[in-house]
Amino acid sequence: MLTRTLMVGLTLLTLAVVSVAPATAQWTPKRVESDGSAVPRTPWGDPDLQGHWNNSTTTPVERLTSEEQSQSRRAQQAVIEATGGTGAGWLEQAGRIARESLIIDPPDGRIRMTDQGVQRLIDRENARAGRGEADSWFDRNSWERCISRTLPTAMIPTLYNANYQIFQTPDHFVIMMEMIHEARIVPLSGQPHAADDIRQWLGDARGYWDGETLVVETTHFNSKLDGGDYQPSHVTPTGPRGSGETLTVVERFTLTDANSIDYQLTVEDPETFAVPYTAAIPMQRSAGDVTLFEYACHEGNHAMVNLLHAGRADEELALEAAALVSQQRKDAGHPGVREPAVPFAPIPE
Repeated sequence: MLTRTLMVGLTLLTLAVVSVAPATAQWTPKRVESDGSAVPRTPWGDPDLQGHWNNSTTTPVERLTSEEQSQSRRAQQAVIEATGGTGAGWLEQAGRIARESLIIDPPDGRIRMTDQGVQRLIDRENARAGRGEADSWFDRNSWERCISRTLPTAMIPTLYNANYQIFQTPDHFVIMMEMIHEARIVPLSGQPHAADDIRQWLGDARGYWDGETLVVETTHFNSKLDGGDYQPSHVTPTGPRGSGETLTVVERFTLTDANSIDYQLTVEDPETFAVPYTAAIPMQRSAGDVTLFEYACHEGNHAMVNLLHAGRADEELALEAAALVSQQRKDAGHPGVREPAVPFAPIPE
């Protein structure tokens, strides 16, 4: 399990304006030969989106300020030092898009949270004040516990596992995500959403064709979408940021040629975001020999056992340190017993 510092550093790597590794694609996709029409089509006439796709990019989700760019570079250096120089070597490094952020609306490329949304995240963090980071498995967020990347995060390129596989039938659209191997099964038959009290990690999706564009509207998310502890927007740009039951995600898949999907998603949650935001993320067809890689994630959550063992060991050390501090205070004739963060220094007479 990575430490909190290392996890934040790794997250910041996704925002880097200057990558540690060269920002070049890892492969040249094999072009699918079309029959001369604008896009390939299924036997029933819809644009054929099926196959393996990749959306990795070094373009940040939000447009970064100069200070955030500096912070990102410092985080990269910290990861490199902590990992002996190999911290970024395993990350997916695809080319940059010719704009400063994946977000295209608002035009400045920034996400705006409501005061209510920010306060909710702060309250969540404060509720854990004074507790260890591993009192229980419930103290670890849904990302670390490998439960779900949720939306919109599952469709936004982060550090790795940016591959997707799409299947189609006349009445269903399925997208299999390499990250955590989550599968989204989207009915296209016009059936209504599930009952309001049925809430899911990936929400309840319904799709329809708007001309040549497949539109997927997802609602009915649960209220457990954490995506990590509260951090400023440039640290956890893709996380739900406390969104949940009022979250709506609308995606648009447009096949522009045999090997390219113009993918856009719009995120709206009036309790979390002051205004909706839209991101445009190109998806490119993968090479013919590329498939989804295994995503073990905690190797069956064995890492959670080790994490909790380490938490108990840290607590024992903390108790020993507190006992030492208390004894120092008593020896110094100081009334009362506190547990300062550093050993107590006797007050001069």
